[in-house]
Amino acid sequence: MMIKKFEGHEKAQAYVLTDGANMMLVSYTTPIITLNDGWLHVNGLYSATTRKHIGWFMKELGFTYQLAKQIYNDNMNFNIYTGEVVTNV
Repeated sequence: MMIKKFEGHEKAQAYVLTDGANMMLVSYTTPIITLNDGWLHVNGLYSATTRKHIGWFMKELGFTYQLAKQIYNDNMNFNIYTGEVVTNV
């Protein structure tokens, strides 16, 4: 597993764990977003600072913070390759 810091935000208390195919955004010590086999799941929005971290992560994927917020609020998973949405039960 590799740890990647955000470019331009190296001092931020956030990083991405990746093994190539899968990723996890960690803000401080809390896992915030998981990306497994193209499926994105948001665990929470938490503090204003963590929301900035989410925005940076989503931007690097080519998406917006607003999408992450919708995924969390609607309790769903989003496929970043197909756009498919699946509601969690």
